[in-house]
Amino acid sequence: MTDSNKILVIGATGNIGRHVVAGLHARGAAVAAMSRSPAAGRFPAGVETVVGDLTAPATLEHALADVDGVFLPWPFLTADGAPAVVDAIARHARRVVYVSAANVRDDRAPAENGVWGQIEAAIRRTNLDWTFLRASGLATNTLAWAGAVRAGEPVRVPYPRAARSLIHEKDVAEVAVRALTEEGHEGAAYLVTGPAAITQAEQVRVLGEVAGQPARVEEITPDEARASMLTWADEDFADAALSYWASLVDTPEPVTGAVEEITGAPARTFEQWASDHVDDLRPTSMTDIAESYVSAFRQGRMDVALRLMSPDVVRAAPLETGGERRELRGLAEIMANSERLNHDLRIHGVEVDGPFLDGERFAVQFSFDETHLPTGRRNTAAKMCLYTVADGAITREEVFYFDPPAGVASVTTTSHGQEGP
Repeated sequence: MTDSNKILVIGATGNIGRHVVAGLHARGAAVAAMSRSPAAGRFPAGVETVVGDLTAPATLEHALADVDGVFLPWPFLTADGAPAVVDAIARHARRVVYVSAANVRDDRAPAENGVWGQIEAAIRRTNLDWTFLRASGLATNTLAWAGAVRAGEPVRVPYPRAARSLIHEKDVAEVAVRALTEEGHEGAAYLVTGPAAITQAEQVRVLGEVAGQPARVEEITPDEARASMLTWADEDFADAALSYWASLVDTPEPVTGAVEEITGAPARTFEQWASDHVDDLRPTSMTDIAESYVSAFRQGRMDVALRLMSPDVVRAAPLETGGERRELRGLAEIMANSERLNHDLRIHGVEVDGPFLDGERFAVQFSFDETHLPTGRRNTAAKMCLYTVADGAITREEVFYFDPPAGVASVTTTSHGQEGP
């Protein structure tokens, strides 16, 4: 343990983490912002930047040096590796604020509470002073529908009458900042929600209204939704999620006043959240998309870059070293293929050159400093990507490799297990 008051923000470039960094900095706290790439993120002056990877707990030792408090999200669908991460935090820090989930219940065994409950249990087994933020659905997840809204296409979901008390990521961050900088939050599990439960159909209507064009829901069957989810999630996760959404048709997510009680300000509405993200919802020009895409990539904001792509984007690239060019359709299929092919790469840095504009297309050149983990071989892999834009979104990506990645199939990643757009 340390006598330092420094706070480490893990996932500092993420939807919640970047607001935690800003909030802590505004309060005068000593902040270390952690990301997986040294090129990722732009933080206020005075914020220390450190490199660390939750999938490689040994990389956390340097990031955790002289740290008193830790902000911990968990961006994965399983708790694999979480005990090692929690143990590393406990060796260095005194307290942790962990973003959990609203469906975790204290009267159930950890295994019945899913990944979030399992991580809560791992934290409880340490000597850390902990605070759990059991957040309801994050409003930012509805940006998965932004491509359909921009294109005027129906948003296809199961259970459109399922009602969630969606919470603005800024509200989660503001509660986290209070818990990290004030006393009295140790041992608390806060259920933090938005101010009202709103159905998926109503969420889509609001998004369309903010975007300035009608948006509608097309209901799909649970089996259709499950088949789509299995391209990026395992069966247990998909089944649990569908069962939970089904329950919300008759029993909406609860609404609490925890945000106002802790921060002194009421939780932001879904309408406020949508207005804050209007630029993600409205069709934009090809030039704007190209510049936003490159800017997001340079900042390590892959969530922003992916939102600029149509849900049905087509990716044309050789799927194996020296192999024929093939096409993958849809972000889910593309990301699932990337996870399968690229789990052995670690990216140390990336250089981005562009965009180079040409009518309704633009090109970007990427150069990755990467290590092939099984062999330890480090090299630079470069590629040129050509993007086609239609209806305010990227609809096609064509990839041309100059150098194949070290020892694996020729699909480069921007971070461990995640394909570069």
